[in-house]
Amino acid sequence: MKTNREEQDQARRERIARAAFELFARSGLEATSAQDIAQAAFVSRTNLYRYFPSKVHMLLAHFEKAVQASRDEALSRLQGGAAPQQVWENVTARMADLGVRYRHLVGAVGQAVLSARLPRLDARAPLRRDASDLTLPDDLGLRTALMLTTLVEPVLLAMQRGGDLRPGLDVTHLSVLLVDACLLSLLHGGHRTQREVMQDWQERFSLLLHGALSDPGPGAARHRRP
Repeated sequence: MKTNREEQDQARRERIARAAFELFARSGLEATSAQDIAQAAFVSRTNLYRYFPSKVHMLLAHFEKAVQASRDEALSRLQGGAAPQQVWENVTARMADLGVRYRHLVGAVGQAVLSARLPRLDARAPLRRDASDLTLPDDLGLRTALMLTTLVEPVLLAMQRGGDLRPGLDVTHLSVLLVDACLLSLLHGGHRTQREVMQDWQERFSLLLHGALSDPGPGAARHRRP
């Protein structure tokens, strides 16, 4: 009985988050009322706030689910033998596309994530399939920040294991820096197309990865930068 109740609660949370995001995507965060969301999700306003304390929490819940799906796909491709650089390009291209498509929502997501305080993760630990095993406070901004970091981290670890990054590099710290660079770019870049986002990110990544890439040695082919 407890499991059924938990499953029902989870299904209701996802329905609310999905309905809220569809309204946010169409009308924006500020123009969407709690009553609009409650009606679209077929719940009362009381139940709405029982599951989410604010509209930003609803937005982050849906965003986290999308990030988890991207991470699952990236892990599957890495485990299937795909080159880390190709996986990285796929992940960043998708993030750039979403950043342009939902530019009117980027501010709320970016501010919540950038203001979160990340606990230190152990980059030497086995790759996690999701963030459910992490001990987190009731701060969805923090959880979303961790999800973004653990989306980037496996790709960098694969690069490090393949000799593309320096062996002693703190991959987790670099992952946080790359995520912050992505969000800051979206918040302040004023990009109009995915291509513009990718060009901006490439410049920021080149600066952050300066000194992180391994030295291929004299006469060796240069490694491609993410």
